[in-house]
Amino acid sequence: MAGDLFPRETEERLRGVFSSVVKATVGFGGTKQKVEKRLLFFVEEQKDGRIGIQALNAAFVPSGELKYLTREELVSRFLPEPEIYMNKVYPAIRQVMATLSSAERHLNEGNTYCAEYEFKNALRIDEDNIRATFGLGMSYLERGELEKGDLVFRRLVNMKGAYLKRHKHLFNDFGIKLRKNKMYRQALKYYSRAYALSKDDEHLLYNIARTLYEKGSYKGALNFVRKALNLKQDFDLARQLMVILQKKMRAAA
Repeated sequence: MAGDLFPRETEERLRGVFSSVVKATVGFGGTKQKVEKRLLFFVEEQKDGRIGIQALNAAFVPSGELKYLTREELVSRFLPEPEIYMNKVYPAIRQVMATLSSAERHLNEGNTYCAEYEFKNALRIDEDNIRATFGLGMSYLERGELEKGDLVFRRLVNMKGAYLKRHKHLFNDFGIKLRKNKMYRQALKYYSRAYALSKDDEHLLYNIARTLYEKGSYKGALNFVRKALNLKQDFDLARQLMVILQKKMRAAA
């Protein structure tokens, strides 16, 4: 579920399943014929008033890229499917939510094998789920299974949804865990992906600086820690790191 679009109990905003019929040509030569195919989408009105739309996968869970359209486009191009929402989509999303909650509880309690099992169950239903992907990676890194953690990292670094604000705490936890496992190359690639999307997050800048410092790249670390302090002058951790870096560089000189 690219945006983790779980239902929320608010009556004001539009939410449901809508369908659209598309025409396609199949076959070749004399067997060529035109057919119609009904596509199903999960639709939810965002806080800013935009209408978010996402395709449903085979398990009736919103998956893939989240796109936006106007209310007028929705009304003119799509038909509501309330029965599919209530009988298929809502129960499927609830199942994913329950599985994720169980997995995250196991992870917080240190039961990483149980957590891995539950995160994989969630991914079987929704292979693009951000929370499940982060959680699976954290389970591996907690156990020091760096090769498996690296595989999850490679998947995460290409998932645009991983760098949205609502996933910030998941993102930070995973990046810190990469650094603590001395996976500096992965951590820096991971952070650079986020940095390309947002250059005004002082905590991200600090995390980059801290990773460069532990990697031994003091000059680069000092550059990023100064950027963090330019955004937040009373950032104590960044200021402490800058003092350490300046001492290291003086000693090296």
